[in-house]
Amino acid sequence: MVVLIMIKFIIIRVSKKLKYLINKPVSNQNNLKVIFLLHGYGSNEEDLYSLKEIIPSNYVIISFRAPITIGFNSYAWYSINFENNIDRWIDVDEAINSKNIVINDILLHLKDLEIVNERASILGFSQGAILSWSIGIEHPDLIKNIIPLSGFYHPEITSNNLNSKFSLNCFSSHGINDEVIPIDWARRGIQILGKKNINVEFNEYQSGHEISKENLRDVIKWLNKN
Repeated sequence: MVVLIMIKFIIIRVSKKLKYLINKPVSNQNNLKVIFLLHGYGSNEEDLYSLKEIIPSNYVIISFRAPITIGFNSYAWYSINFENNIDRWIDVDEAINSKNIVINDILLHLKDLEIVNERASILGFSQGAILSWSIGIEHPDLIKNIIPLSGFYHPEITSNNLNSKFSLNCFSSHGINDEVIPIDWARRGIQILGKKNINVEFNEYQSGHEISKENLRDVIKWLNKN
């Protein structure tokens, strides 16, 4: 008598969760890299995607859309309390959830592109910059370079310290006249991060809550070196 044993396998498929725009180099590149873009509060994936015109040609550019809808074509990584207090600025639970979604998608994109962390960068503006800090510090195994612009490092959404086996490069900048996120918040974070295994270049510009032309020029120059 033959006994057939049926074994049921449960297959869990992990998929990308965020909508995104992607721009790939026209020709094959020997030095292919990838940069992930995280927009600010109230914006969308098209905002920073315009940087594709000036980002070096050997980069795959992936611009994510934040998961929380706050209006027509307007999205956020987390809700904002507009009290002028650093501890009330972030909805921590939403920020951590969005951070984990981004990490999941970065991992899947890197696998699809067959790109290792030494060739991966993340650039964020405002809310996106805050998440960029956290993602880079938690996962230098995924991201080599972080570019947080007009944001700040918030330790409450960062679950662990930087893995000493990996180094992390950072270009961070802030406008001196920023009335949305005070520059002192950014300076405070830079002082904290100076004690970690992070190569930080921090620049201040005569601008508000924006990416000035001078700032953008320095970002591209830094990318070309790293």
